[in-house]
Amino acid sequence: MRRFLRITLCPMLLLLTILNTLQAGTYPATTQPETTLKILSSTDERVMKTLIADFQQLYPQVAVEYLDRNTVPLFDLFLEEYQQGTTADLIISSAMDLQIKLVNDGYADTHSMQSLEWLPDWAQWRKQAFGFTYEPAVIVYNKRMLQGEAIPQSRFELIEKLRDQPDFFSKRVGTYDITRSGFGYLIASQDAQQASTWGRLTENLSKVKVKLYDSTSAMLNAVQNNELLLGYNVLGSYAYAASEQSDNLGIIFPSDYTLVMSRVAFVSKRANNPDQGHNFLDYLLSERGQQLLANKARLYPIHPDIKGNVTYSGLQQAAQSRGPLKLIKLGPALLTYQDRMKKQNFLQEWENVLR
Repeated sequence: MRRFLRITLCPMLLLLTILNTLQAGTYPATTQPETTLKILSSTDERVMKTLIADFQQLYPQVAVEYLDRNTVPLFDLFLEEYQQGTTADLIISSAMDLQIKLVNDGYADTHSMQSLEWLPDWAQWRKQAFGFTYEPAVIVYNKRMLQGEAIPQSRFELIEKLRDQPDFFSKRVGTYDITRSGFGYLIASQDAQQASTWGRLTENLSKVKVKLYDSTSAMLNAVQNNELLLGYNVLGSYAYAASEQSDNLGIIFPSDYTLVMSRVAFVSKRANNPDQGHNFLDYLLSERGQQLLANKARLYPIHPDIKGNVTYSGLQQAAQSRGPLKLIKLGPALLTYQDRMKKQNFLQEWENVLR
């Protein structure tokens, strides 16, 4: 039986590898000899194109393969490749807890802290996991369909409106499917720890038959296309970029608190090209890379010297009038809701309430 399984599984794994390669964005090197950097990431490729092109200005001999996956499939794919022997060089994900779990389980390489004295302690763990953005989780709403006092400014107001107007909001509110979205699970588990409103909010979301999404872009599209009145706990960087392109999308920083997360990157211990993985990580944390994150990618860079609305400093300044920021720090505390039993119970409670 073992020999039969080995014969049948190998072609399947080969096919998976081929499919992943075909689906990856490819950016050829401009000089020889060529070397290849492979990035496995949950950040949309369209957002990262400018950064990849700028990195290749510094390293013209480096070809880049960029594979874009949602957070949970990314986690699963990385583990599968690791077990086969080699993986992508740099792993980037907005699911901070899943990244910390991988680092904690020994899958990450150690990165040099040289020239990173400015990086806050909460933005790195074990010199292996590094946060390179500072992004809020926000409420987005349709500006044509919600106006004036109908717009909730806090979780308390959102609960009241869902409770008092269930017919109006029925099937017109969206959030992440936390069973399918790693980022959605992260934010939901943080909400549950931060807020006394979590239980009442999920109950009222259930009453209005909340729609669930496994990606930010799908939820934003639903709000912009008049399918939803609002989306809860949406990744703020994507929401901000979408609002610049649409007059129909409004953004709320909840006045009770706004969760703030970081995209987390680490170099795999079984990277095929670890040197270039470390180079790209250094680039993401460099002032040059951080400036481009703000100007082009719109991903809220973490560097305190980068100025503008879509930056760490801009978000800090805005918080003085909008309400407190609740930072999600890199570290072992993120493993709490990755405990198998705790995660299973949390998901079961969520599904029971929504049903």
